[in-house]
Amino acid sequence: MSTEQWQGLKASHKAKGLSLWMPCCKVPAIPKTSRRGNFFFAHARRGECTTADESPEHLYCKSLVAKAALDAGWTVTTERPGVCPAGEAWIADVFCEKGTAQLALEVQMSPQTDAETLRRQQRYKASGVRGAWFFGARARRGTIVFDRDTPAFSLQPVVVGELPTVDRFDVSLPDFVKAMLQKRLNWTIPRYDRPHLVEFIEDECWACKKPVKQVLEHMAGSSSPNGEALTAEDFYEGRWDPPAYTVANLSNMLEAMHAVVSNDELAAQGLNLIDRKDVINGKPTRFPFCNMCLHCRAPQNNHFLSRRLLAAMQGQAFVQTMDDAPPPVETRPFGVALIPRELEGSGLWRLQAD
Repeated sequence: MSTEQWQGLKASHKAKGLSLWMPCCKVPAIPKTSRRGNFFFAHARRGECTTADESPEHLYCKSLVAKAALDAGWTVTTERPGVCPAGEAWIADVFCEKGTAQLALEVQMSPQTDAETLRRQQRYKASGVRGAWFFGARARRGTIVFDRDTPAFSLQPVVVGELPTVDRFDVSLPDFVKAMLQKRLNWTIPRYDRPHLVEFIEDECWACKKPVKQVLEHMAGSSSPNGEALTAEDFYEGRWDPPAYTVANLSNMLEAMHAVVSNDELAAQGLNLIDRKDVINGKPTRFPFCNMCLHCRAPQNNHFLSRRLLAAMQGQAFVQTMDDAPPPVETRPFGVALIPRELEGSGLWRLQAD
């Protein structure tokens, strides 16, 4: 109600003794205005009613939500009772209707566990009602990340008489409710470019003699400690000693890479492929994973690749000792290729501007 409507109700009740009663216990009700300006109904007499009193902050936020919903063009009822198909009763703080759409907006100022929030939300869902929650600064007790099915938002500390702000969105509670009811609040799942890194060494295929890039190690794009996309330089960050490029270790590293990087992805970057060869040069091997030439598909023996890597590392060490600096990038046999990857982030709510 507007201030004028509320004052009219109070005057009518005082003059005519309107038949008002509390739905919780059927005791006669009296319309009042609190010292903070909130409109509320009080019990005409004390009885055995077990319904808890609402805090001034709860009443204030509830009135802001109701008025915002009215301004957005919805039909609004506060303290609207209902019953789910299982027979369990519920009472919505602010019940909004428009056409066939029904929405319960809950202002939760007292502590409530996540399990209880999900239980109450499921009760609304069973009743064909969508629910959304606004939690006071100290009301949530839990760590569940609510998803699209349970819209939940936190309020900064509420001061009666000042417009509360919705955390993370930096807008007032009334503006947020209007945006929600005007379909300007959207659930989005962000996607991020997080390339996979693959180390290689420039070499020559023993069979076709064409230049190849023998793949060695990999680093997942999702392993960045700060969440940012990895770069080629990040591959060697903090690695003081190179791994032992033995035949066994090379096979194990290639097997691990083969499990997460496809040959199509390697070929697209001009890198050798990876395959399992249980027999190499007519002899069975216990370390079957090896490079396959990008051009002729000939298996590249890990024994010879290991010797090539040792010579390359010794050559780098010699140049660094002589010049007291790393060799120019164009002369280094080692390199890092970036395999394009897109990672899916956690879903979140985004508010569109009016």
